[in-house]
Amino acid sequence: MAWPVAEHVMTVEAAMSIRLGRQCLHVPSARLGLYLALRHWLSPGDRLLLSPTNCETVLFVILAAGLNPVMAPISTRDGNIDLAKVDWAGLSGVLTTHLYGQPDQVAELEEACRSRGVTLIDDAAHALGIDVAGRPLGTFGDVGVLSLAKHARAMSGGFLTSADTAKLAEAKVTRDALLQPGAWQDQILGVLRPMAREAITKARLVRPVWQAMTSLGITRWTGHRLAIREQELRSALRVAGTDEDAGLTSLNRWLSIDLTKWRMRQAGLLRHYQMTRLRAADRERERRITGVRVLRATPWAAEGVREAEALPLLRVPLLVRRRDDVVRALERRGVVPGFIYDPPLNDYLTGMRPAPTPAHARWWTRHVLPVDPLRAHRMVRLLTELGTTPASVPDDLGN
Repeated sequence: MAWPVAEHVMTVEAAMSIRLGRQCLHVPSARLGLYLALRHWLSPGDRLLLSPTNCETVLFVILAAGLNPVMAPISTRDGNIDLAKVDWAGLSGVLTTHLYGQPDQVAELEEACRSRGVTLIDDAAHALGIDVAGRPLGTFGDVGVLSLAKHARAMSGGFLTSADTAKLAEAKVTRDALLQPGAWQDQILGVLRPMAREAITKARLVRPVWQAMTSLGITRWTGHRLAIREQELRSALRVAGTDEDAGLTSLNRWLSIDLTKWRMRQAGLLRHYQMTRLRAADRERERRITGVRVLRATPWAAEGVREAEALPLLRVPLLVRRRDDVVRALERRGVVPGFIYDPPLNDYLTGMRPAPTPAHARWWTRHVLPVDPLRAHRMVRLLTELGTTPASVPDDLGN
C-alpha cells in the first residue's frame, strides 16, 4: 500500500518498516502512538490490563482514550506481568510492559489473548531492537507501539505498527487530525535539546548542571512520580464525557507532564535527526549488550535479568536496599537515574480495582534501580564504593 507522504517522512518510516518487517506509521511521540492504538483497536469503556510498574503517562493515555485500566499482577523477578496470575474476566485488552527492555512473556501472552478474543497491544517503548523467538518486540499481538525518544538520546519520535494495514491507514487519518502545528523554534529545539544533553554527558558536566538546576528549582528528584493532582484529574475526566477527542484536551496537563510537544507535527529537520539517532542506536548496540552482561553478573541484578535470554538494552533493573538513599548519593556524584516508577500506579491513583499482587508491585518499585548499560562499569564501581546492599525478595512474596 503506497502512502502519499513526504520523502523525509518515508525515510524514517521505511527504515523502521524494514526492521520490523511490516508497515509502520511515524508519530511524534509513543504516547500519541499508544492513544491511536487504543482508539482504533479498542472501544471506550473497555477494560485494559496493564502493569502497575509502568510510566504514569501510559495511565493518562488510557484514561484519555476512555478505557478502564485494570492493574495486572507482576512478578518480582523482572517487574513485568505475571501471566499465571492474570484474571481474564471482563478484559477486552492487554498492554505489554517490557520493562526497561526486559520482555514480558509476550509469546505466551499473545497465545492467551488470541484464544480468548482479547486484543493485545504490544507496547515496546522500552524495547526498540529487541527480539523474542526471532520476532521484534512491537510486532506481537494486534498492534505495536515503539518509542525512538527513549533510545540513543533522541528525545522525540515513535512508531505505530500493525499487520492490519486498513486500521493503520485509519490511524494515520486520526494522527493527521490530532497533530498540532510546531513553530520553527520548537523544531530546532527538538534537535538542540538532545544534542546539548549528549554534549553535557560527554563533557562530564552532569553533576554541576544537575546541581544548578536543582538549586534553581527547575528539576526534581528522579525517585518520585510527578504530583498527580488527583481531584483535578477526576474533574477533567468528567469534563471529557463521551467526546472521543475531549479526553486529549481535558487531560493535556497530565499527558504533557514531561513532553509538552508530544503532539507537534515534526518537520524534516527533526525527522532527519531522529534518523541519525536510529543509526546511533545500531552503533552502540554491542556496547549495550556488553554493559548488560556486566550488570547481570552483579549481586544486585534482578533474578529475571540474570536468567533471561533476551537482554534489557534500555536499562538493567538492579534491586538494592535503601534505594532512595542510593539515588541521592548517585546524584551527588553526577549520576542521575531515571525510569523509576514509584509508587506503583495502583497507589498513585486511588479508587482503581486493586492489583492481584499489590505487595509485589510496591516491593519492586521501592527497590528497583534502573541502570544504563552504557554506564555499567562506572555504576558497579560507585555502588561498590557506596556499600550498596542487594535487596532480597521476602519469603512471603516469592516470585
